[in-house]
Amino acid sequence: MSLKLEQMMKKADEKGYAKNKSSEKKIIKPWQEQAIPKINSQKDNTRNTIVEIETNVIENWKFHDRPESELGDIRALANEFLSIGQQQPCVVRPYPDNPEKYELIIGERRWRAAIQANIPLKVIIANYDDNKAALAQAAENDNRVDLSDYAKGISFSRLIDEKIIQQKDLVEQLGRPKQYISALLSFSKIPIEIQNAIGDMSKVSARTAETIKRLSSKGDDHINALIKYADKIKTGKYGANKLADAIQQHITNKERVNKESKKILLNGRHLLTIRQDNNYMPSIHFPKNTTQHLSELGINIEQLGEEIAKLIDSKF
Repeated sequence: MSLKLEQMMKKADEKGYAKNKSSEKKIIKPWQEQAIPKINSQKDNTRNTIVEIETNVIENWKFHDRPESELGDIRALANEFLSIGQQQPCVVRPYPDNPEKYELIIGERRWRAAIQANIPLKVIIANYDDNKAALAQAAENDNRVDLSDYAKGISFSRLIDEKIIQQKDLVEQLGRPKQYISALLSFSKIPIEIQNAIGDMSKVSARTAETIKRLSSKGDDHINALIKYADKIKTGKYGANKLADAIQQHITNKERVNKESKKILLNGRHLLTIRQDNNYMPSIHFPKNTTQHLSELGINIEQLGEEIAKLIDSKF
């Protein structure tokens, strides 16, 4: 027995876990280790014995919380399994109508790595209902640095929408402030056009997401401003405070420009607008119907520019 295994068994004995004698005939090298996050429940029928089962009898839970883009280097993990073995078990639960098949609750990267390595997966079999499964998964992944706030927030929102858990369950189970959970849930409330503009949301913090949600609720001008800064949000250059300041400055500038704009009418018809551009220089803007009318008259931009030049020249 290796020193690593002796240490794991000693640790398990200290915690009071006993081997599951009835399962030793069916499994390879069983041992004990506390690997499942504790659920706040007086009745928890979890078996804390680690067993090995084939990966092809396991399916991913439909509420898994790790997006494809955040799976990391599965090949490297598979090579590690082949070199030193799987150091931490996954958590599965039996299918209600098929005890020979299992649903993966915790450990998607390890499961995928075992598939690539073509080796059995070390698991703990837990008798979790959906609520317990969701809370166990949330507790496991809450402190993982390789899982983004976005992934957690979208997963939590989906579980709440499906009535698997409630927000208060997360507050109690994770021991996190209500404000933190609310910030994570902000991701699902960001308008889709802003999400599309940002694209990769993995570098957006929960606090920034909460700011985006709050600003976007103020109307189209704020939504358009947030879209303008999408690249800076995506790269993480603009956090909550910097983003709020930038949007406020953008809105203030736009309001001032609008106040300083002057519409030019011709026979009661809106011909053009003179206003300041982003560099605070006067510029001429033609409305869409004016450009269409000029085109119908056979007047192009070059001709219009020449006429303006003649007018200016006549004043010198």
